[in-house]
Amino acid sequence: MDRIQQLVLEHRRLLAALFTGLAVLAGLTSLRSSPDGVRIVVVERDLRSGHVIAGSDLRTTTVPPAAAPAHVLDREAAVGRRVAGPMRAGEAVTDFRVVRAGSLSGYGPGAVLTTIRVDRADGAAGVRVGDRVDVVAVDPDGESGAEVVARDVEVVTVPTEDDAATALGVVTSEKNALRLASAGLSSRFSIISTTG
Repeated sequence: MDRIQQLVLEHRRLLAALFTGLAVLAGLTSLRSSPDGVRIVVVERDLRSGHVIAGSDLRTTTVPPAAAPAHVLDREAAVGRRVAGPMRAGEAVTDFRVVRAGSLSGYGPGAVLTTIRVDRADGAAGVRVGDRVDVVAVDPDGESGAEVVARDVEVVTVPTEDDAATALGVVTSEKNALRLASAGLSSRFSIISTTG
């Protein structure tokens, strides 16, 4: 026992340095080890509806497996896609949140993608991508009559079935998009399906 004590006392500085080094190594290893999670692609900054996603708009982050949404796109699949509705910084890029970048090319010059909020009770239930609808502005106070704001517009994005208030993506002209935006400030939208 005296021999061990003597060795420890003689080499105490070396042993202290060795144990300090091991503690530092253990601390650095724990910091470097990645936490359990799923890596997903999210938007780096707020994006407006219709924006075509570039690589600089995206970043990768790690989230707990339970928090990872279904159908998240990878970076390669997300770049070049058009945002179907406004997206907040940090929001995951899923297949429901984007449309193909060239999806408006078949609509001719001047076609724009715009989103409108429509309650399911006001005609949004059962609407599918590809349906053509008339958009009606309804005064929530009932002081003025209903007015058709946009006719025969095509629905290109629909929300999940869980949402009571619905953001529909429709393709229309810039003029109609501005009319929809203006009417949306004071009116509630309803839609009338023009295709079955």
